[in-house]
Amino acid sequence: MPPSRQIPIKFPEARLSFDDMAVTAANRSVCAAIRKPDRWPYYAFCLIGAAGSGISTIAQAWADERGARYFSGREFSKLGISEIEAITATDLAIDDVETLSNAETLLLSLSGIQRHDRRILLAAHTPPGQWRIQSPDLRSRLQGAPLAELPAPDEALMRARLRRAFARCYLDLPKTVEDYLVTRIGLDYSLIEQSAETLAGASGDRPLTIPLAREILGVD
Repeated sequence: MPPSRQIPIKFPEARLSFDDMAVTAANRSVCAAIRKPDRWPYYAFCLIGAAGSGISTIAQAWADERGARYFSGREFSKLGISEIEAITATDLAIDDVETLSNAETLLLSLSGIQRHDRRILLAAHTPPGQWRIQSPDLRSRLQGAPLAELPAPDEALMRARLRRAFARCYLDLPKTVEDYLVTRIGLDYSLIEQSAETLAGASGDRPLTIPLAREILGVD
């Protein structure tokens, strides 16, 4: 009888605080800088990182800690002028900024934040110069904003993120398999969720071992 295959069940995870998330040498300095907005040299701060690096988690944690409003790029794109004026009376975090379709919308939010002496965190996968929303006014505004990029994970962060991903899939991760994955898939954010979901979906009722992980992932 072939081994059973199943779709891994994942339930929405509660938003993490900075105290809950994995902070290691790889992301500690970035998190520390973001958590001190009163020391920012400008009212806006740009955070960028690769897919899966955790910029959304950090943006949400910052918003919760500051009592700020958090918006995905899609949500923010739907706001009207009057709504933007109202929300800029508080701190803002805008995620996936590169998905915004209108530079004027972001300009209005930056103007409102500056006028109200608030702070805005802009999270994206690419630096501002590569965002599809471009205008001379927007480029001028963002030139003064500090830019922090989340680097590649170190081993400690990779292990912590793997354990959390497997827990979300309700799949036990033996230490031997964790060691194997860190060695074989490397320090790559994009492979964390992919590896956990693939193994959870294909392992069935079989206990996870190195030979089974090797068989499923096709990684020697």
